[in-house]
Parts: sequence; C-alpha cells; structure tokens
Amino acid sequence: MRESDKPGGTGRKPVLPVFPVIPGYRFLQTIARSIKSEIHVAYSAELGHNVAVKVLRTGPQSSAEAGEEERFERERELLTRIRHPAIVDVYDWGHGEDFRYIVTEYFTGGSLELRIRNLMTVRDTVDIFLQIAGALVAVHAAGLCHRDLKPANVMMRPDGRIVLIDFGLAKHMEASTQLTSAGEVRGSPYYISPEQAEGAPVDQRSDLYSLGVILYEMLTGTRPFRGSTVIAIIQSHRNDPIPTLPPELSRFQRLIDGLLAKNPAERFPSVETAVAELARLKV
Repeated sequence: MRESDKPGGTGRKPVLPVFPVIPGYRFLQTIARSIKSEIHVAYSAELGHNVAVKVLRTGPQSSAEAGEEERFERERELLTRIRHPAIVDVYDWGHGEDFRYIVTEYFTGGSLELRIRNLMTVRDTVDIFLQIAGALVAVHAAGLCHRDLKPANVMMRPDGRIVLIDFGLAKHMEASTQLTSAGEVRGSPYYISPEQAEGAPVDQRSDLYSLGVILYEMLTGTRPFRGSTVIAIIQSHRNDPIPTLPPELSRFQRLIDGLLAKNPAERFPSVETAVAELARLKV
C-alpha cells in the first residue's frame, strides 16, 4: 500500500533517514547535502578515527538523475586507481538497499576556498599552486581530466599540504566529450574552461584553465571572470579579456596568460610547462 493510501496518509514522499546504516561506522554529522548526494562525518571503528562518507541515494524516493550511479561508481574506481599524496585516499566503499557509499579521508583543515577568503601571501600561493600542479600531473598521467577543479575541491591538511577531491566529473581524455545538454552545465561556472562550458572535447588544458582561475584568485582575492547569472559567467569566460594583474604582481602575468588563453591551443600544453614558467620567475 502506498503511503498516500494509508489511513491518515498525506501523499508526501517519506522523509529519507538522516544517516544511512553502515556497519562499522558511527555517523556524527552531515557536512554537505544536495539533491543528488550527501557527505557525512563518521567514526570508523576499524580505522579508529573520523572519515568522510559520501552517499548517493538510489531508492524510489531518491532525486538522483539518470547516470548518477554510473558517475558515482566511476569516481570510486578512479580514486582507487590513482595513488598520490595529493589525491584523496579511499578507505572503503559499498552499497545498501537504497544507497551507495564511498569512505574517504576527512579533512579538519577545511578547503582552499576558505583559505582564499582570509587572503594569501605570494609565497603561500606559489606553494599551493605547485602542490595542485603535482596532483594534476598524476591525474593527467593516468589519462584523465578532473573537470571540476576549484578551491572547494582542494582540501587542506593541518600541515599545509593540499589534497584534491571530488572526481565525480573526471573522465578519460579520449571520452571527455559532450559535457552539456539542453542548457545544462556540469562543473563550476567560475572555474570552467570555455570549451568545457560549450560541451566541446576537453583534455588536460581544460584543467590548466581552471588552475589559472585558481591562481588568479589566490593572488588577488577575486575571480577573473564574473557575472550575475551562470550564462553571464560563461560568456565572460568566452569573451572577456584576461585581466591584468596589479603592478606588484605583474611578474605572474605571462603565467596567467598561458593558463587562461581562450583557445586551448594557445595555453600551456601541459602542467609541466606551466611549472617551468613559474620556475623561470624565480619567486
């Protein structure tokens, strides 16, 4: 019998439980929730410390879209394949009756997004840029594009080291086509490359564009391309000139220009060439 057919039934969808039930984990709090997935903090009895548990609801009351389960499983598979100090560790994964889950590291230091809000020194900016670049070298060496590189997906360890997370949009470069459909944009508008926003084929240079946006934001505290709507932001990426850095940061302009070129063919061809340009600056 449906809930709405029961005596006193309201016809509303049943409320999903706050936490899934996964043996060996004691759930403590929810740190993020969307219509597609949730991220919780839980204590792992086996590991003896807190972990992050990403959950995708798959039952009849789920709001997950077609293809979300496939993307969720792909993220798990990619993360278990790429091993690097700056790539998030996966501890466990599995599924229940109406959900799938991935267990990863939990970061108490927050994200780069929070760090940028508190303003950063040039030295810290260069250090974090090089760390992100090192993570991207490993991602690209595996033949992948991250496709959602942004400060919120760069987590901070207490010792200052960064960790790249959220590989839900990552794809093999030869399969990285048709990102958008019918007005939909997957990825973060402020950090998306022009070709990715258009649904064109992408390769490692799309991640380099996102890295350039992050670098500009770390240096100046503002984003290079803005707008009042998603469409306006994307149009800014496509059409607005690359901003000129203030005089005290002008030595980074060639690096910014090589990362944020509208045409991928005019960008640095690889992370290594961008790092080489930074080394030439001797900062």
